[in-house]
Amino acid sequence: LPLAPDTTWIARLAETRLNSADRLLRVKTTRRAVYEAARAEYRPDEADEVILLNERGEVCEGTITSIFLDDGTGILRTPPISCGLLAGVLRTELICRRQARVGRLALADLDAGTLYIGNSLRGLIRANLVRN
Repeated sequence: LPLAPDTTWIARLAETRLNSADRLLRVKTTRRAVYEAARAEYRPDEADEVILLNERGEVCEGTITSIFLDDGTGILRTPPISCGLLAGVLRTELICRRQARVGRLALADLDAGTLYIGNSLRGLIRANLVRN
């Protein structure tokens, strides 16, 4: 179910890292161990979503969401598949509608803009990144 428009989720960073060379990350599979490990780093009341970085420290995706940054340009920025992430239905739709464009995201970028996360089931959700 889509969430209320004013919903804001708490996002946290995983210690668990994705390997950008792992081509299976780009395909939806039942192999979820890395996402489950990241999710397990926090209690449910500590985070609505957990964001994973790759081995280079680039922002990739959440455990169940794609990542989007509003950097003030009017077009959301979302990480490239080559960072090690799933294309995602919502992500693909927003790119096709020219509401999002592909661009690498560093952690510092997330501090300089407005973070959104989302998937086709829940839509786009505003998120506050809480650092440990």
